[in-house]
Amino acid sequence: MDGYTSGFMRSLEVVETRVRNLVVMFSLLLVPMISAGEEKNLLPNGSFAGTEPLKGWLTDFPDEEFYKGNAPYIKMAPAGEVGGRKAVVFDLPAGIAGNQGGKIESVPVPVVAGATYRVEVDCMTWDFSAKIHAEAWSTDTNPAQKRTIFRRAPADGRPALIMCYRAQVPSPPGKSKTWTTAGREFKVPEKVVVAGKDQKPEYISVKVVAYEATQNAGKSYFSNFRLFRVEAKSGEQKDPSKP
Repeated sequence: MDGYTSGFMRSLEVVETRVRNLVVMFSLLLVPMISAGEEKNLLPNGSFAGTEPLKGWLTDFPDEEFYKGNAPYIKMAPAGEVGGRKAVVFDLPAGIAGNQGGKIESVPVPVVAGATYRVEVDCMTWDFSAKIHAEAWSTDTNPAQKRTIFRRAPADGRPALIMCYRAQVPSPPGKSKTWTTAGREFKVPEKVVVAGKDQKPEYISVKVVAYEATQNAGKSYFSNFRLFRVEAKSGEQKDPSKP
C-alpha cells in the first residue's frame, strides 16, 4: 500500500469514527426526549400481554351477588378473531346480558387525590352495549360490614376499600362491528367523606360492563385499556365534568 493510499485510509477511518460518535451522542440525547413525551399507562397489563394476559384484572367477584359466576364469561379472544390485536371477549350465554351483564375490572392502583386523569378503552361492542367507569376508592373504616359492589375486601396488601367517586365514560356505540375508543378526563376529589370524616381517595380502578335488553347470547370485545395522569398546563383549568 503506497503512502497516498495509506493516508487516505487513515483519513477515512477518522471520518467513520467521528460519524459513529455523533450517532451515539444523538441517540443519547434523543432517548430522554422521547421518554419525556411518553405517557405512562398506570393500569398493569392494559394490553393483555404476556403468558398470563388476564393478570392484573378482576373477573371473579365473589362478594357481588350479580357477578359471582362472571369469570367464565370473560376470556381472551381467539387469535385472529378480531384481527391482529389482543382483546378480551365477553362471551355471554343466553339470559346474562339482559340481567346482570358481564364485567371486567382492573386491579385498583394508587391514585393522587386532586389530580386529573384520562381513561381510554378500545371497544367493539358487537352484540351488546357497554358502560365504562373509572372508580376511586378509600379505606373503609368499617371493614366488618358486608362486602358489596361498593365495598371491597382486603387484597394484595390493600385494606378494605369503599368506593368514594365514580367517573362515567361516554358510552361507545352499541352493537358496533368496528373498533372505537371511548374516553374522558376527570379530576379525582381532593377529599371525600367516609363515615362522617374526611379522607383522601387512595386507589382507582377501571371497569367495563357489557349488557343489552335481550335474552340472547352474544359477544363484546375490548382492548388496550389506558389510564394516564394528566399534567395540568400552566394557567389552564379544565372542567373535569366534561369528556
